[in-house]
Amino acid sequence: MRAMQQFEWSEKCSVGIPELDAQHRHLIELLGELMKHMQSGEVDGLAEAALKELNRCAESHLQREELVLRVRGYPSYAEHKAEHDTYRTKLASLQLHSERGDFGFRITNFVTEWWRFHVLGSDQEYARFFRGQSTKV
Repeated sequence: MRAMQQFEWSEKCSVGIPELDAQHRHLIELLGELMKHMQSGEVDGLAEAALKELNRCAESHLQREELVLRVRGYPSYAEHKAEHDTYRTKLASLQLHSERGDFGFRITNFVTEWWRFHVLGSDQEYARFFRGQSTKV
């Protein structure tokens, strides 16, 4: 397995909505914890607990973000929600194979890369849109 690259919070991650930024920051911290447990070989209880907490916080965040985008009238809401739904589906699919020896690395790689791409890519698209609508924010 190749070494995973840690995803760390920076101002590039900010979407300009304090509640969502705080949730993103927390998710990124949880990703770091999960990665630390995986890399140290703690694949049993600690990694499982970290993944469970990540999944709980991630779902709560995705629902909140969807609500904020819908309420604020984000024109690409449907595409953004579809990206969230694809994440949910892929995560569920990976979790069906938790007995695989490489499960921990596969799921850690997936969630880390997905959140990196999503926060730095898709989420920045709505951030730019709302910044452009700053009179309404």
